[in-house]
Amino acid sequence: MCYLNQDMAEFFGTRLYEALSVSHDHVDTGIGDWLFRHIAFPGEADTAAEYFQRYYRGARWADFREQILSARDGLWEFCGELIDRYRLDEADIVGFSSMFAQHVPSIALARLIKERSPQTLVVLGGANCEAPMGSVVAEHVPAVDFVFSGPALNTFGEFLRCVLDEDLERADAIPGIVSERNCRDLRFRKAIGAERDIDDFFLPDYDSFFEALESHPELRRTGTSKPMLFFETSRGCWWGQRSHCTFCGLNGESMAFRAMAPDLAVQQFEWLFGFAPTYTSLFCTDNVMPRNYSREVFPRLDPPPGAEIFYEVKLPLSRQDLRAMTDAGVTVVQPGIEALSSSTLRLMGKGTTAFQNLQFLKNCEEFGIKPEWNLLIGFPGEDPTVYRKYAEELRDFVHLVPPHGVYMVRFDRFSPYFKRSDQYGLVLKPVDYYSLTYPFDESVLADLAYFFADQNLAPYMLDAVEWHDELSGLVTQWRAAWYEEDGAARRELRLVADDDGRLTVRDSRSGTLRTHPVDSVTGRLLRRLSSPAKPEQLARDWPEGPDDLRQRLDTLTEQRFLFAENGRVMSLVLTGADGEIEGPAREEPATVGARRLLPLLSEAPR
Repeated sequence: MCYLNQDMAEFFGTRLYEALSVSHDHVDTGIGDWLFRHIAFPGEADTAAEYFQRYYRGARWADFREQILSARDGLWEFCGELIDRYRLDEADIVGFSSMFAQHVPSIALARLIKERSPQTLVVLGGANCEAPMGSVVAEHVPAVDFVFSGPALNTFGEFLRCVLDEDLERADAIPGIVSERNCRDLRFRKAIGAERDIDDFFLPDYDSFFEALESHPELRRTGTSKPMLFFETSRGCWWGQRSHCTFCGLNGESMAFRAMAPDLAVQQFEWLFGFAPTYTSLFCTDNVMPRNYSREVFPRLDPPPGAEIFYEVKLPLSRQDLRAMTDAGVTVVQPGIEALSSSTLRLMGKGTTAFQNLQFLKNCEEFGIKPEWNLLIGFPGEDPTVYRKYAEELRDFVHLVPPHGVYMVRFDRFSPYFKRSDQYGLVLKPVDYYSLTYPFDESVLADLAYFFADQNLAPYMLDAVEWHDELSGLVTQWRAAWYEEDGAARRELRLVADDDGRLTVRDSRSGTLRTHPVDSVTGRLLRRLSSPAKPEQLARDWPEGPDDLRQRLDTLTEQRFLFAENGRVMSLVLTGADGEIEGPAREEPATVGARRLLPLLSEAPR
């Protein structure tokens, strides 16, 4: 197996490559695909002027435009060098795995291989190829002989048997395999491959990945990313089965949740831990962590020192869950926070509240978990008062892990917004960079694209645009306070006790430490408000009486120690309390190892 991404990282330089690969500034412009247009589709008009008029305009991006055009000039020759280096034109079959911005680079290299070796079979699979997207490549890209739609663990083996039997026409009859010959037949154009049972388990082979890393030592020296070992323990989404989040297009048509049996998961983790101390960063590709793992898998694990496991999770999570996760080495999570407004979360169908999201961020501080999250705005029907509330309150949260940024929601293929666009009043077309990258007409692009934009100039969009820059500036300040203050102590809002038991709230959110002595009663109130409550309900049982409670709440509100929404309040102060977070809605118990569990969702890009 060849890891050409590492060669490309060296070509672009690690920092630029990392930015192009993961930064929203670049992922949302499609530049990773556009850069290879001239190789994938030679003879087509150069769209650079139009592209840079649409993206990366102005003096701010002048140096970047020059850097990108210079890199583009060298790509053709470099791709030829890669073919020579790995002798790709001598192979019987060359396969590309394509996700997000890997599509046009794969097509470009496929075309160059075919130019040199027409008899080499070129195949393409991955998330970008699920029906109907893959059929477009089969129909309109002659350099690709076969496209694998959906799961390919079964279909690729069947395809290889056809090759060995010298009976390629037989591959055209396998659902999930698309070629120029069968791509117009709806039976194959819309089909996805059958998948293997997740418990039909085998250990992945990382040897070629390790060899590639060893042959690219400069990447480790100059890059910011640690090498990660990818693995899976589930497929689909148990929350999405039950309530598909409106903007999520992950899982394609395969939402049904299936989790690896606990014993097999433990076996896999123990094997992965064996790569320490060289490789301690483990990245789970699941769309959501199985709910039973905090009880049936993580307590059985003994992670090596420095182990850092990534999981996508569905909130809420109890403190017991978080303790089990951190003890097992799960220290980085993508929790799908997306918003700090319960009304927006309801629009998404997230099944969470702003209180639960903030409680989770507080607990991350207590347990040493790093949450990866974004603040999304611009949902159809979103109330603009949400943005006004954000503008007033984001400074109150700077003692918690900040989002990566503020981003407009995107409309992805397979999401409810896409599938039921009429219901939401959306007129969706592929985002602009598709037409600047692919030389296909509008109807073809509609089948190829994964990212779409609403063509309406709707009120929800205008409101989000109006507020975006202000909110983005606040989050930039939040991130600066969190990550970039040289030598400065991290901002805090925390209840502490001295040796004599006297309580103080330390508040450095403004950049200057202020201490607020509090008595034991206020300390008790702050701990009680680690979960949200209605003041009138608290007042019924407040030993010191409702007037005392009202006065204390007023003081805490003036000090900006509380978050309030819909008549409930919650403390933002870290107390190290052992209380539970706000409880989830009642759920029926999941059946461990069953093919269909109750209904998650992950951030889109993520």
